[in-house]
Amino acid sequence: MKKCIDMLKQSPLITGVAGVIVGVGGMKILSAGDGDLLKMFALRVVLFLSMCVFIYLISREKAFENCHTTTGYVVKWGLLAMLFRIVPLPAIFISGKSLAPDWPVKMILGIIMCLFVGLFEESVFRVLINDSILYKFRNSKYVFVWIAIISSFVFGAVHVITPKVFASPAALGTAGLKTVSTGLLGFIFLILYWKTRNIWGIALFHALYDGVGIVPEAMLNDASDVGSADAYVNAGSGNIISYVVMIAFFSVVAVILWIKVGRKIDFDEIRKTW
Repeated sequence: MKKCIDMLKQSPLITGVAGVIVGVGGMKILSAGDGDLLKMFALRVVLFLSMCVFIYLISREKAFENCHTTTGYVVKWGLLAMLFRIVPLPAIFISGKSLAPDWPVKMILGIIMCLFVGLFEESVFRVLINDSILYKFRNSKYVFVWIAIISSFVFGAVHVITPKVFASPAALGTAGLKTVSTGLLGFIFLILYWKTRNIWGIALFHALYDGVGIVPEAMLNDASDVGSADAYVNAGSGNIISYVVMIAFFSVVAVILWIKVGRKIDFDEIRKTW
């Protein structure tokens, strides 16, 4: 066991790949998004703690230090992306569905679950992927380009990995659009992570983004597929149009964020001190 731990400490890329496999595999094999809020919460707590171990093996305590001065900065800029979740929010409550009898319990569980969704997903898709690649290839000219591509693609693809993706060409196309839209959102998260290295702030922003949609849906009757990958792969024309709009919206937000925030990132300093 000691030899294995020593190898992981000395091989950041292997450690990162192992962590992503454990995180994604655990989420999919154990059906992390099956609509059971308590199960989703418990599983993500375990997965987040597991990711902390992998991150510590790569970055030690430095990955967890920035937890107070930049959280407001992250949330402030993240609000740009939140607009897409806030605008359609009233439609959830006028959809004709009634509140579940135990809606207060579901609301509390939904909030706590979203917090750990943010912590888990940011720890694996931003921190672990970024740090493992950066620690291995920090002197490579295009290291940050590769981090952006890999991190964003994996983040987007994981949200639609389900057998239903291959049910029809339309479903596959919808999954592709969802991968691109979610990947763009992941790139927005990544810019803020590069700027602040604040896993807690990024996770809080992620939790707020998810919570705006998930918590109200969880409070309603007939919300068994909330948070599931199958719910994303919907071949209906309305859903396809919504993903196209999301891609356009997140593209604009990513450009604005890159101009206002990304250009101020000292990548040479990150290479030396991260």
